[in-house]
Amino acid sequence: MTGPAETYDAAHDAALQEVMAWFNNQQNREIRFRQALRTAIDEVLDGRRTGRYSIADLRKTEKTYIGTKVEIVLQDTFDIPQGPAKGMDYLIRSHQVDCKFTSGTTWEIPTEAVDQICLLVRVDEPMETFSVGLLRARSEFLTGAPNKDGKRKVSAPGKKKIKWIAEGAPFPKTLLLSLPEEKIQHIFAAGLSGQERLNRFLCIAQNRLIDSETIDTVTQQRDGKARLREGEGRSRTELRSLGILIAGHWKKHHVVIDQLRVPVPRMPRSGEFVSFRVVEAADHHGDRPRFTLDTKEWVLADEADPPQLGPLLPALN
Repeated sequence: MTGPAETYDAAHDAALQEVMAWFNNQQNREIRFRQALRTAIDEVLDGRRTGRYSIADLRKTEKTYIGTKVEIVLQDTFDIPQGPAKGMDYLIRSHQVDCKFTSGTTWEIPTEAVDQICLLVRVDEPMETFSVGLLRARSEFLTGAPNKDGKRKVSAPGKKKIKWIAEGAPFPKTLLLSLPEEKIQHIFAAGLSGQERLNRFLCIAQNRLIDSETIDTVTQQRDGKARLREGEGRSRTELRSLGILIAGHWKKHHVVIDQLRVPVPRMPRSGEFVSFRVVEAADHHGDRPRFTLDTKEWVLADEADPPQLGPLLPALN
């Protein structure tokens, strides 16, 4: 497996081609990669305990650990056979494969992985993309100088040899990361309780799909969804005074979202929510979509509509 880079052709690397075929035969592979990476990163961020929601918030040792977590979650997601005890991470069609992750610009390859097939995984949070590819980590595809751990990086010529399974695929930012910094400062202001942070967040993040991981990160408590319920101080009760409703995955809630034309890309699924503000329909609302709740007609509010007490969403029983 040595020799000038020009003499190597991945098309003639039978082992790499078999591993590539194995991944290409996986159903919904891009979706499964995206979900696995989101899970791995969120588990390391540990938002419900730390309030963190970006890889940039992690310490150096934690960023290193993401690679291990990605390896584990991908193995579970795709049911990849475990590699030998003293070998690479995976064993795919009898070929050893090492899994390497980066949130930077390149990957670090340890000495034992040189000449091995590597599954290279990258997440670019600012660009909201992820990439997954295969590379035979030949010495000529790596930088010449190892770091203090003896690892060498995939070089610019080496990157051109990567065979992509997914390149630049969408990896949407977490909802918190997509909010302006001044809004984040408002939500996470010092001295607020988890409930107060959640209420502020739901006021700001209207007409957006909100997942339970984000809710737990904001409240920094396990099962932050409990704070969405009706009750004194709870979000549904408190925010209804401003006309803000919090709908979930239930069919009766979907009907309200649909009839009011709340601008979400799809209906909430289990564990997801959307907050939106309504006002009682008036003549000046013209043909704005309407829905009847509590015997009154309501429309989706805009900035010109002053806050007013909102209705109860349909009961779920």
